[in-house]
Amino acid sequence: MAEPLERHDVGDVAEVIAIIADPATSYWLRDAIVSACTRDPFDAERDALTLAALLTRRLDAMVARHFPSCR
Repeated sequence: MAEPLERHDVGDVAEVIAIIADPATSYWLRDAIVSACTRDPFDAERDALTLAALLTRRLDAMVARHFPSCR
């Protein structure tokens, strides 16, 4: 199990708090950050990278469909 958030570097905690407190941060991202902080950091990072790659491919496909000349 991951270390509690309180045991991480103070700079990391301040950054997490700032992102969560930012009104521009979506509820989805806030929930994801809180969930990730309770997980093993290696597993959380691997899942986040997998999700990022999936979302990038999805966005690239949407852009290609709407703007075929940008390929």
